[in-house]
Amino acid sequence: MSFALIVTPEAIIEAAEIYAYHKQISQALADRFDKGLDACFKDITRNPTGYQVRKKNYRHAMVGKFRYRVVFAVIGQDVVVFQVRHTSRKPSKKFGP
Repeated sequence: MSFALIVTPEAIIEAAEIYAYHKQISQALADRFDKGLDACFKDITRNPTGYQVRKKNYRHAMVGKFRYRVVFAVIGQDVVVFQVRHTSRKPSKKFGP
């Protein structure tokens, strides 16, 4: 079964802000984050149900060696990404820790 990836505008903005932050430190670091996020997206579309349900129907996947997680849900044939967040942020009431 193949799944389509849908990234919400909020998640796109969060990922862009994270990329910009890392770019201020080093272009190489920003590029590694970008590659890690891309690999994470590929993994969750290949096997979205392989990730534990954290709260309601939301699942979390880590972005490579970075301390960021992708919050997503499987809705029909789609994998919908709702958030890209740092793991030390206060837990979300909607998406869980």
